[in-house]
Amino acid sequence: MLKDFTAIDFETANRYPTSACSIGIVVVRGGKIAEEFSHLIKPEPFYFYRKFIEIHGITPKMVEEAPSFYDLWSVMGRYFDTRALVAHNAGFDMSVLKACLERADIYIPMPPSYCTCRLSRKLVKGLPNYKLNTLCDHFGIALNHHEALSDARGAAKIMIELGRL
Repeated sequence: MLKDFTAIDFETANRYPTSACSIGIVVVRGGKIAEEFSHLIKPEPFYFYRKFIEIHGITPKMVEEAPSFYDLWSVMGRYFDTRALVAHNAGFDMSVLKACLERADIYIPMPPSYCTCRLSRKLVKGLPNYKLNTLCDHFGIALNHHEALSDARGAAKIMIELGRL
């Protein structure tokens, strides 16, 4: 299983994949968490669905002065020079990453991505579901669900645990 990877999680403001309003990044080296990064992002387009605010607690006021994805890239881009990206429900997070990169006119080679939800379904039997919070409970991982850094850390720790099975 992977020993070196970067786990990511995005929260979005609305249904557009370019509307990232928060990112959490956790770098794993040698099977251990080595680095973490999180930041609020000014979403594009800049509007929030009430339901999304209820889920993650991020409001327009909290991000009105936040950098755009493009402006934040100079700080966080180095985290994506990795052997692999990991996320829970990776299809969602990878679509947000790709959409934000494209909108910002940033082109990078994309590393392979792995989904802790899909891998857990194959490797962990008998759970009622394979949601992030359920898997974190199963493995004894602390989680503040829908907070991007906590979700990325949860995905990273789940991947580390799956490597031990």
